[in-house]
Amino acid sequence: MKKITLIAGLFCAISGGAFAAGTVDVHREGEAKTLTLTNAEHLADLVAQPRLAGSWWRGAVIAEQQATTVAEQQHQALLAALSRAAMEASGTDAAAINALRQQLQAIKVTGRQFVSLDPDEVRIGEGKNPPLQGKYSLWVGNEPSTITLFGLINRPGKVAFTPGRDVASYLKEVDRLSGGERSYAWVIYPDGRTLKAPIAYWNRRHIEPMPGSIVFVGFADSLWTKKYDELNVAILRSLSQRIPD
Repeated sequence: MKKITLIAGLFCAISGGAFAAGTVDVHREGEAKTLTLTNAEHLADLVAQPRLAGSWWRGAVIAEQQATTVAEQQHQALLAALSRAAMEASGTDAAAINALRQQLQAIKVTGRQFVSLDPDEVRIGEGKNPPLQGKYSLWVGNEPSTITLFGLINRPGKVAFTPGRDVASYLKEVDRLSGGERSYAWVIYPDGRTLKAPIAYWNRRHIEPMPGSIVFVGFADSLWTKKYDELNVAILRSLSQRIPD
């Protein structure tokens, strides 16, 4: 599995001397009011909060302020690149790229930190309880009952999650748009991990998304240019940094 990493801002480990404890704005599913936690010195001070007990930590997202600035800039650069690609294309190719851009324009990204938020793992895992410094945001909620189909398909959106069902079977319900990959799809799991899933008759593997996953149909491989490969990478980065619905 390939993990998308950030250019900026993992948790800061301070060598020598004291460091300022972190401040975390907590966004809880179904609640309009943001809970602000101050003086959180380590990650365990956050995930062990009694008011967050029962949260579905596998799908929680924690983001650092400076890394969020970078993620937002990268996302805007991706949208601009898709606009240019659509202008350079024509007909159904241009329409497909614009449809994908509209999907990406509707999401919000953040400077996600790719660390485990499972309270037990944070508490007892070696190196799993880093210090917090600066400003963070946390999104927590309940385990969802859907997955999201995304990308160069005719009917993107949420569909019901079915235990045991694989990626290829979910995509049988939709048609590819012009330029869409037919042999592979990408799964973006709720913890930000990504996996390229073979889905054609000749290479199909039984890979199951979990609740809250995104199944992404990207641009097909091209013999003539690496532009669309680079766009796929940038899209995966944005999807892995997406703020949960």
